Amino acid sequence: MPSLTSNRVRPLSLNDLGIDLEPEQELAASGTATFDPLPPEDQTLVEVKAAIDLRFAGVILSGPPGTGKSWYAKRIAQSLSGNPDNVRIVQFHASYQYEDFMEGFMPKDGGGFELHKKVFPLLCDDAAELPDETFVLVIDEISRCDVARVFGEALTYMEVDKRGLPCTMASGSVLVVPSNLIILATMNPWDKGVDEMDVALERRFAQIEMPPSVSALRKILEGNGAEAVFVDRVAAFFDAVLKLEDEAVHLGHAYFNNCVDEESARRVWDYRLLPFFRKACRLDRDLLQRIRRMWLSVVPEPPQQAQPQAVSDGDVEGQPAVQAEQAG
Repeated sequence: MPSLTSNRVRPLSLNDLGIDLEPEQELAASGTATFDPLPPEDQTLVEVKAAIDLRFAGVILSGPPGTGKSWYAKRIAQSLSGNPDNVRIVQFHASYQYEDFMEGFMPKDGGGFELHKKVFPLLCDDAAELPDETFVLVIDEISRCDVARVFGEALTYMEVDKRGLPCTMASGSVLVVPSNLIILATMNPWDKGVDEMDVALERRFAQIEMPPSVSALRKILEGNGAEAVFVDRVAAFFDAVLKLEDEAVHLGHAYFNNCVDEESARRVWDYRLLPFFRKACRLDRDLLQRIRRMWLSVVPEPPQQAQPQAVSDGDVEGQPAVQAEQAG
């Protein structure tokens, strides 16, 4: 009887349908994402390569939201593989399961169910067919689910010294994790799932911190065409927040991508910054008030709108200087 796990779910390509396209059209139709390569001297790329050389099973880019983890992960993956077709991207979430990642039963024509390989085994097969090429699996938000359960039996066999060895899965099918497969993940260390991450998985992965950067913020604002005085004021606020003891309120520079002047900054505060700080300070209203005062000293409200806000909204009167907050 043929093995049920030999079934591989593949989308039909245009070539399979006999449709010929020009190279540019074919790339666009395939949905393959391509990114500008990172320079070899990029510090994050250098650190990832160093971790791989140290024979870690994978690398996790860890940092608060808005620090460019996903942006970097996709570009590093392409830099490592040299071929966008060799990169797979998956996002973990609360309902993600072993059956989504490893193998699961699917309905078949005529009734009944048959076992199908999913994301990880399919990528392992692809990598095994081209041993001279590098394949990369990018896992966005790796801490958003029960990671050990999602990987199942394959968790142990991700280790470099166990690559190439057969792993028997729950169904009885055999999985081999090839040596030319790299796993690159992103993680917010303040997600609730981080505290519950399997220790066995954490010790197999190198964790590279992606902290918020004042210099990166300045580059964003300057690239947007913001005036130097405005850049200095927003950078002062950002730096003051990073110096607060509660690390849960530390946010990434990408939150300011749409800032160019005071008017746009007010919208960014209303749409992105205030909701973030409210959530981060839900147990410390005084801290939220303090951050609000810091922001108003940088981007004051227009005279016609400036008025006391309810304390329950986290807004307060007064506009003390950011420098005073830094000193405090």
